[in-house]
Amino acid sequence: MKRIPTWVIFLLITDGVCAFLIWIVRPDAFSYVVPLILLFSGIEVFAGIWMERRRRDDALRALNDFLEAPDEKNKSILEKELGDPWRGAVETLYDGLSAAQANLSEKTGELDAYREFIEAWVHEIKTPLFLLSLVAEGHGEEMSPYVKSRMDHISHLLSQDVDRILYYARLQADHADYKFTQVRLDDAVEEVTGEFRTAMEERKIVLWTELAPLTVLTDEKVLRFMLSQLMSNAVKYADGEKGEISVSMSQAGEKTMLVIWNNGEGVPPEDLPFVFDKGFTGSHPDRQKATGMGLYLVKKFSERLCIDVQLVGMSSPGEGFGIRLTFTR
Repeated sequence: MKRIPTWVIFLLITDGVCAFLIWIVRPDAFSYVVPLILLFSGIEVFAGIWMERRRRDDALRALNDFLEAPDEKNKSILEKELGDPWRGAVETLYDGLSAAQANLSEKTGELDAYREFIEAWVHEIKTPLFLLSLVAEGHGEEMSPYVKSRMDHISHLLSQDVDRILYYARLQADHADYKFTQVRLDDAVEEVTGEFRTAMEERKIVLWTELAPLTVLTDEKVLRFMLSQLMSNAVKYADGEKGEISVSMSQAGEKTMLVIWNNGEGVPPEDLPFVFDKGFTGSHPDRQKATGMGLYLVKKFSERLCIDVQLVGMSSPGEGFGIRLTFTR
């Protein structure tokens, strides 16, 4: 129930007193004077409420404008609408908002500078990584097979970390350009799985592929990055003794599906809702050293590229862990 304004109550009391006095002094005039008094009082009440509501709306509008842009102009308008009793409160609010805005601008500038530094560092680190690859390729015959495989593996791991940073920075950009083209999905899978050949040989992981010459409309570079993250996850969490990874493709109507699966222990049921969350590593001890960023980036870029991502083979423990990408033509 809305509160009745105080001035309305006093007006009604005054009308009641006047009506009582008229009834005592001129009883014969009571029947036509009192209705006139009540009529004029009603008009005053209506006009007063309308003016009060209009003044309140103006004050709320001035307050919203001030909160959106707390500058001197909007502060003066708000003080004018609220009146002198509120001037001190408005000044205090203005000082607080100005300080918060200055602090936010400073932090935003620091964050932008940090992001630019990281991006510059990532581009610079690619040069020694490229030189490392050249050394491994040009002097491979001078190294033992074990040393060369280790160098290739380390170079691949570093490249993955660098790419993850770059793509994370790209994800935060206000405007990210994506180049959609027709991409042979089987060619992309073969190239990405080939990059993990050394890692799979080292862990004695068997790779099973069921590929088909299927084409999807997507951003090729981003797709290869997503596949790299999924393969990295599969290699990392495949069974330690008899590791297996399968990559299969299929088509149903307008949909093309790609499934990457490993025979590891899978994910506990309580962790399933959070697998794609940023920084989530789960409760399993083997995952405590992970960054929790790979699947998060896959999920985010899949949303940008309109690719559906789902977990598969999770109906019971021991079925491993698989992720299905669904492309719609």
